[in-house]
Amino acid sequence: MPSEPRVRRPKTVNKPSARSLAACLLAGVALAGCVGGPPRPTTPTYTGNTRPDPSRPPRPGEPAPRDPVNMRYAESRNAYMPRHIPRNEAQDLKRIAVMLPFSSTDPEVRKLTAALFNAAQMAMFEVGDPNVILVPRDANGDANTVAAAAKEAIADGAVAVIGPLFAQHVAPVANASAQVRAPVLAFSTDVSANGQGAYLVSLTPKTEVERIVDWAAAQGVTRFAMFGPDTPYGRTVEQALRAQVATRGGLVIATEYYAAGDTSPQVQARRLASVVKAENQASPGKVAVLIPERGIQLRTAASLLPYFDVNPRQVKFLGTGAWNDPDVWREPSLFGGAFPAPDPAALADFEKRYQTIFGETPPRLASFGYDAGALAANLAKLDRLDAGMLQREEGWRGVNGLFRFMPDGGIERGLAVIQLQDGGGAKIVSPAISVFTPGS
Repeated sequence: MPSEPRVRRPKTVNKPSARSLAACLLAGVALAGCVGGPPRPTTPTYTGNTRPDPSRPPRPGEPAPRDPVNMRYAESRNAYMPRHIPRNEAQDLKRIAVMLPFSSTDPEVRKLTAALFNAAQMAMFEVGDPNVILVPRDANGDANTVAAAAKEAIADGAVAVIGPLFAQHVAPVANASAQVRAPVLAFSTDVSANGQGAYLVSLTPKTEVERIVDWAAAQGVTRFAMFGPDTPYGRTVEQALRAQVATRGGLVIATEYYAAGDTSPQVQARRLASVVKAENQASPGKVAVLIPERGIQLRTAASLLPYFDVNPRQVKFLGTGAWNDPDVWREPSLFGGAFPAPDPAALADFEKRYQTIFGETPPRLASFGYDAGALAANLAKLDRLDAGMLQREEGWRGVNGLFRFMPDGGIERGLAVIQLQDGGGAKIVSPAISVFTPGS
């Protein structure tokens, strides 16, 4: 059996005990059932309904707790036993596989992988249950290689899987996990990867577009355009935009794509500007342009539209979570623009705690590793790693805010809308919802 990836240990001072580290983490924001008060282990958010009870029958319309996890490997001699735990003390262990590309040759992928795993370990301390452990497995390479690693993880007793990171690896991992009905909490943003026991923990384009279109429609916008890269991500955003606009009775008036990395797509910008200006003259104040870009490319694309006489004071510029970067907020053409994002205060608290423990600022996606780890660990502890519990109507609350899983494996999130201010600042103009209303 391949050796386990090396685990990066948290930086400590004077070698504090695991109990003291857990106490430190308990001071932060956890997956909890309410916003205020001391953090508690993961619970469904409260909406006035009865708290979940593994023994009670489902309410009308609630997903049944079907497909319980099969423990045949976890209870067999094949199950992974940590060296530091005597075998006679390891009979009740719940093993959660963490399948990430630990051996990737890409420095950025390795950095994100380490951060996701670090965040999942933070969640283990938050849960504070010694019978729930993480079992890291390398999910790097082609689909067959990753499938073999997933089968090994299941044979080692995994009752749930955190990961994988890439869309092409989700199906092989889900297929291997299906033999024991172990849920997969994946980090891909490709909605086509979910289903068959795989749930997307990440922030998906569909969720982002739905939130920003909903906010723009409330501001009176009925005409939408898109200016973005000709990539799978760009095409996914366009599909989500058309679907969300149609549900609100609006109209997508134009879409212009440019080659990924094109630093000056003037031809496409001129064409789009012509349509947007005409539509704004006919319906002033009712036009918005969605720009699903990031970094320097965002600043370039956004500045081209005013160059061709699109006035961002009259036409709303909208973004996705890729705009959540203070480095791009100084672009004047983006002032007044808005984008969806998790509550910044909760994320800031997570990042502060992460930096205290690991000595570095985490990548923004690391917080999803924390949410996945806390949810999987708590449900494993309760022996409720089933579809009925994962798809609770009330949802769950994590450091990225309120979320709940859909029957198809997709995710719905409560996001805030943040608007860029003159001079480079940003403020919340529409807070995230605090509860999912029954039947929504």
